Amino acid sequence: MQRNPLQGKISLVRQAALTALICAVAATASAQTGQPTTTGQPSDKIPEVSGAKSPELAVALIGPGRELKFAEYTWFRFGAQVQLWFKAAQDRIKQPDGSEGSYAFDFYCRRCRFFTTGSVIKNVFFTILFESSNVGKANPDGSKNFPAPQILDAYGQVKFADWFWLSGGSILMPLTRNGLQPTTTYVSLDVGFTSTSPILQGNSNVVRDLGIQANGFLFDYHLEYRLGAWQGSRQGPIPTQLSSHNGPRLIGMLSYNFWDIETVIVNGGHYYGTKKVLGLMANFDYQDFRKALPATTPYAGVTGAGVDKNAYYGVSAAAFINYPLSGSASPKGGDELVGLAQFGYYDGGLRGSLAAPTNFGTYPLVAKQTNFLFEAGYYNNSGHFSVFGKFEERKLSGDYDVASRNAFPNPSQWWAAGGVKYYVGPSNTMNFTLQYERVYNIDAPDTAQSGTNNFTFQMQTVLY
Repeated sequence: MQRNPLQGKISLVRQAALTALICAVAATASAQTGQPTTTGQPSDKIPEVSGAKSPELAVALIGPGRELKFAEYTWFRFGAQVQLWFKAAQDRIKQPDGSEGSYAFDFYCRRCRFFTTGSVIKNVFFTILFESSNVGKANPDGSKNFPAPQILDAYGQVKFADWFWLSGGSILMPLTRNGLQPTTTYVSLDVGFTSTSPILQGNSNVVRDLGIQANGFLFDYHLEYRLGAWQGSRQGPIPTQLSSHNGPRLIGMLSYNFWDIETVIVNGGHYYGTKKVLGLMANFDYQDFRKALPATTPYAGVTGAGVDKNAYYGVSAAAFINYPLSGSASPKGGDELVGLAQFGYYDGGLRGSLAAPTNFGTYPLVAKQTNFLFEAGYYNNSGHFSVFGKFEERKLSGDYDVASRNAFPNPSQWWAAGGVKYYVGPSNTMNFTLQYERVYNIDAPDTAQSGTNNFTFQMQTVLY
């Protein structure tokens, strides 16, 4: 059958249009390499009121930004993170002959993540983070853990002015400096155990919760505040009221940087010589349960209804430094010293014991406690390695007797760890970590050994 010349022309036009579209998208993606910033992210530039980009996930990659831009205020950026762990963890179970416990061995994905940030119109942004954590990790019964992926970050954000941004959705709560560090740039292997103290009640999702938060920058971006209300814990019903009649969880943060500024959602860890940072941070956390309604986990039903419940509150303070050994920061990176000193005090309100409370408290699983965290590291740019050390302690209040302190899910402990990281290439795209950790249980009974050893090897890949 003879082909119609008009059909041939139309086909040619379609092919040309498709080719032009592919070239345009490729050119757009290529054009968005932009100029080098301090961590390879547009958010690390000082944002201007007229066209600031959103504070976003920090991964401290050295080099240009990599967002896809489709219009002046329409852009998207995608990323992925994989942390494979091999861990040898010693049991606390004493053997019949009195010898120490043997080791359990695990291969698992500590964090498997996919995330995206972006903007559709001027000064309106979004962040979405999917994670499946501890994938393949052995459970106590010998089965393996294969959790379904879950959404961690999922919020929209609007900038009204430099000093006033507003976010709503599932948001990372600003509880501690260490808890706000990127999981991709930790100085040591992982987040501090003491930094998770505010979430021991089990009422959050990996340090996130549903809520609304205001934040902003003052004094040329050197001072940042965050203030928000989150869902927190919800009280159960009574015959005359449905559940959830209690107030929200209130959290606030102030952070001041004396040298370079930080304008991303997560701050600190290593900057690999791309920033010169010295600062202080203070955090406050509060929620109060109503007398009329029941207590919460581990108490069930209407337990505690009509009884006073002490409020939960927590405070944290930190001093931190990232010091380029060249004396000044460089977009190309360099040798770096980094340090963090962090203090925390938390009181869930429980009095008496878990089994026989004299006051149920608002967060009964967060025992009254004092926390300390100290960590330091050195990064060598030419050698592509870093070394680190860490010490932290959680000390439960002497208001509880020894049996009660051991009954809490997280007893009094201290941790000491040290290790080395090797970076493949001059940035943080891939690294290998080897860490040794000593764990000591302060109130350990005679039937369990006080100290145990852990060895962990990590292979991390970050694309952003």
